[in-house]
Amino acid sequence: MTTERTLTAEARIPTDRPSRYLAQLCKHFANKGRHLTHRPRTHTLPELRPDQIQVEWTDSDGTLRLPWGQCTLRALPGALLVRVEADDRENLERLEDLVSTHIGRFSRRDPLRVEWRPSGAAVDAPGEAAVPPRQQPPG
Repeated sequence: MTTERTLTAEARIPTDRPSRYLAQLCKHFANKGRHLTHRPRTHTLPELRPDQIQVEWTDSDGTLRLPWGQCTLRALPGALLVRVEADDRENLERLEDLVSTHIGRFSRRDPLRVEWRPSGAAVDAPGEAAVPPRQQPPG
């Protein structure tokens, strides 16, 4: 008998507009039929079919489900909390890159910094994590 372990990572992204970025990210992926076919050389999901994406969101919470993992978002006062989950390291990093890349694009004028931490780390208290965060450069 084998047990699958889900890998998770979290990022707390400081911003004055967490709901705006949550909605923008979710709306972007909800337009799956349209956005996955434009600019195929620059998009990070060329092999993903529109019917493989499920997106739900409110002003404060969002969920993005893909064949290789899930992303949950929560708008908090002064920050957007993002959690990604996948069955293996490759897909976890793929989700991290996907979110980081899109947040970077959406925040070009005032770049946001995304620092990923393993889910067991203290995302509210920088410097207390046993494992250093994985930084994704903006844009």
